[in-house]
Amino acid sequence: MTVTATPRAERIRSNSADRRTRAREDTKRAILEAATALFEQRGYEGFSLRQVAEGIGYTATTIYLYFKDKDELLLAVCAEGFAEFGSALEAAANNTTDPALRIRAIGRAYINFGLTHPVHYRVMFMQTPDFILSAVNQPREEISSYQVFMDAITAAMRAGVIPVADPLETTNLLWANVHGLVSLSLSSKGVVPKWDEESVRRMFEVQHDLLERGWRRV
Repeated sequence: MTVTATPRAERIRSNSADRRTRAREDTKRAILEAATALFEQRGYEGFSLRQVAEGIGYTATTIYLYFKDKDELLLAVCAEGFAEFGSALEAAANNTTDPALRIRAIGRAYINFGLTHPVHYRVMFMQTPDFILSAVNQPREEISSYQVFMDAITAAMRAGVIPVADPLETTNLLWANVHGLVSLSLSSKGVVPKWDEESVRRMFEVQHDLLERGWRRV
């Protein structure tokens, strides 16, 4: 079989297109990273696309080629956070076949993500509800963090590890427990004693121990 060589001009065009694509991806990545850092420093109200542009040495016009306004940029940060968050919870769920240990592992992964990604977590769950609704309704292929949680709870109910109840309500209850710990830590650390990362991780273990004891008594 004879393989026809790609004409030189075609190879040059292809390589040039690849370079432009990589350059756009690199620029978008730089914008997202700068936006994340700026949001952490100044919060939503003190955040602007002009400041993001200054932080990475671009003009504001360049930023507008990628994002129409700061809400769209922060929505991209939020969507990126949901993708990484879902992957982290799924990895924790897949690390054990024990239904009870799986729920605890997912909870630990949730706590860890929130404490180690405070900016993403604030945008994802502590900003306006519009951000959450917009991000979770974006068409995407990544893992649903909520579904990972509910699947683990449903499996635990089938295995008789936790009482059979409405899976949605039970998922919401456990989600509220871990969200409460993370959000209070992010808002109270350095202000109220015992909301540092080590304390929050310890409180989660105590909290989950209490839940498991309650399940065993039902």
